[in-house]
Amino acid sequence: MVTSSDLLCGFEELSVKLRRSVKLDHLLALTDHNGLLQHARFSVPARREGYTVDDNARALVFAVKTDRLVPNPNILELQRKFISFLLLMQEEDGRFHNFMDFSQRIIDELMVGDHLGRAIWAAGAAINSNMSSGMKASARLIFDRALPWARASTSPRTRAYACLGLHERLYAEPDDSNLRVNLKLMADSLVALYNTSRASDWEWFENILTYDNPRLSQALLAAYLSLGEQTYLAVAETTLRFLKETETINETHVPIGNRGWYVRRETRALYDQQPIEPGAMIEAATIAYKLNRSKLYEEILRQALGWFFGLNTKSVELYDDSTGACYDGLTPKGLNENQGAESTLAFLLAAEAFVNGFAQD
Repeated sequence: MVTSSDLLCGFEELSVKLRRSVKLDHLLALTDHNGLLQHARFSVPARREGYTVDDNARALVFAVKTDRLVPNPNILELQRKFISFLLLMQEEDGRFHNFMDFSQRIIDELMVGDHLGRAIWAAGAAINSNMSSGMKASARLIFDRALPWARASTSPRTRAYACLGLHERLYAEPDDSNLRVNLKLMADSLVALYNTSRASDWEWFENILTYDNPRLSQALLAAYLSLGEQTYLAVAETTLRFLKETETINETHVPIGNRGWYVRRETRALYDQQPIEPGAMIEAATIAYKLNRSKLYEEILRQALGWFFGLNTKSVELYDDSTGACYDGLTPKGLNENQGAESTLAFLLAAEAFVNGFAQD
């Protein structure tokens, strides 16, 4: 277990301790022949509640990057299941259903939402991996069919996830000018949103802070790495600083609560706090810290990691290193004792980003 004193270590040493705490037991328990189940009742998979593209896409991003974090003989089979699930849920026109029940009935209408953007991110990560050529070909099919819908979307998060997928694919296919054009379009749209919404007391892309907020900043960091446009870096750094200031209370990371979120000029919700927010903060701040070694990003990383290991408003540990599961969040009464896919993947993705970012070669 990573302790509070471990969080004061240098990042290379902390990455070693973090890697030793990671297990895939719970991720494997949540995955059956169809894919990754969405929820758990306590630690037991809640089969009745079925599957989502959201979670299987996140799981694929993790599965194609985890070799250095925690090598496992089951990873290849997980990759196949997750990408197969995405193929199943995508229609020929490129849109996705998001929800499938345990009897394999698709139970929602086609729509363009977060799940489509996450699928593009996952497909891009798969293309930029050591997967087989056949699996990469499937990822390209998913990516190419979905991208026009993301381009037409007005959702900041759909576009941000698509930015991450475009950045991943550009790393694998750097000579593809069409990928560059699309990444610039997506990133420019986020900058435009920021310029429309920003104020001296509100350096953000929207007039509300909700969930997975750091992904918007992370998307611009990724666009900067791929395209070198300084505006992307400047907006990413400004918005990360704003998030850090907004989500820090008494030197403790306090994610925006989902019971009302934080509407501009209104009172922010303290609960329920969900792991997706500190997890994304770690992913974004790892990139930012490696770019300029700022004290700000060091503080973000230590505080957001600390949130998982007891440095939070309830002083409880959310990550269970005996199984690799993460609890679903903090409520006004304390720990939400369910351990669903989103929460577990939030921690695993954060650990992967941190370890791969700071581990010694």
